[in-house]
Amino acid sequence: MNKVCIFGLGRIGLPISLVSADSGYHVVGIDINKELVDNLKRGVAPFEEPHLAELLQRNINKRFFPMVQNEAKEYLKNANYILVCVGTEFTRYPKKPMLDRLFKIVDNIIDSGLKGKTVIMRVTLPIGTLDKVKERMESKSGLKEGVDFYLGFVPERLMEGKAIEEEKSLPKIVGTYSDSSFEKIREFFSKIGGEIVRVSSPRTAEFIKLIDNAWRNLKFSFANELAYLAEENGIDVLEAIKKANRGYKRNRIPIPGPVSGYCLGKDPYLLELAFESIEKKRGFNSVWYYGRRTNDWMLEKVADEVVGKRVLIAGLTFKRDIDDFRYSFGLYLVEELLNRGLEVYVHDPFLNRNYYTRLPESIASRVKVCESIEECVGNVDTLIFATNHSSYYNIDLLHIDKSLNHRLRVLDLWNIFYLQKERFEHVEYLGFGVRR
Repeated sequence: MNKVCIFGLGRIGLPISLVSADSGYHVVGIDINKELVDNLKRGVAPFEEPHLAELLQRNINKRFFPMVQNEAKEYLKNANYILVCVGTEFTRYPKKPMLDRLFKIVDNIIDSGLKGKTVIMRVTLPIGTLDKVKERMESKSGLKEGVDFYLGFVPERLMEGKAIEEEKSLPKIVGTYSDSSFEKIREFFSKIGGEIVRVSSPRTAEFIKLIDNAWRNLKFSFANELAYLAEENGIDVLEAIKKANRGYKRNRIPIPGPVSGYCLGKDPYLLELAFESIEKKRGFNSVWYYGRRTNDWMLEKVADEVVGKRVLIAGLTFKRDIDDFRYSFGLYLVEELLNRGLEVYVHDPFLNRNYYTRLPESIASRVKVCESIEECVGNVDTLIFATNHSSYYNIDLLHIDKSLNHRLRVLDLWNIFYLQKERFEHVEYLGFGVRR
């Protein structure tokens, strides 16, 4: 049985570890978070992901063995494959991410003995980072890549909420320095699933990872720019987008709304680092840079539209029905409004379910938590729907409107109550891009 060590047991590394174990590999999952490791050893899934708990129960202590990093030294020495799935520091251009953690892991791998091992990077990196990893491995070990050890970059392209399914089915982009490394990596993923797609170099694979998220962010930013423009011109952006898309297959314009999170918030800026020389030549940035700036600007726009001193923010996850607060628009908005001296209430159906849905210490003691929207809405001047959770569509905002004894501004950034907008009496309803 091939022995695999996987660094990182987060939102990406854990699904990859469990799919690998379920595919027949003996997997040691390595993380620095002891609480996380202890819970996994007890069979407790650390976050919600379809099929994750099922795979954990089926493989824990059979083919999947979670360990804190200092427990895994002997296993690392005997591993055939080593996958690195740790996150890259969240930065905004022009700041460059610190890669100290990555290179510490690289050094641990070198110290364990590189001879005969296949190392696969599955982490988002600035273009050219794997070249530095290869140089470090060869210079510190005295071994040659492609002969004595094997190295490649295979970007993870998983979506939270579909990670297990996609790891089994999505194409695997493989960038290597040698045919021998490609064959080792191809053999590994042949048991996992998905088409094996070889590209000419690791740089190309790094590039593909960044363009995936830069492109998705750019599509959404286009829709948001339309919403900003529609508001200024008395146009209903939902009507315009739906009618523009109708029967016209060349259009696939998405519905506007906040765009945030760990990947879409970071990767366009990581790609911009490689664009820097072009920016200096021509005097302006890339379209994906301005797309990310467009989505970042929504924070200031929404904060400026708040009325009164008390605000309720509904939705703190970066995405609908996902238990992950990291780098979400909702959290940034909380921080912005607190810094403006406002009294902030928060609600999210996933609050405190796990590590990923805890409020940061910097704001936890400064906000008031609501068990429901109805509980707090009578105490605030502005209500903001920052995430379009499925449960929010069940809120009877018309009933709330009738029960109010004061004027309430509702900033509905996902147009959840768009069809009711003409029926409110006490609610001043402002949808996103649908104002007249």
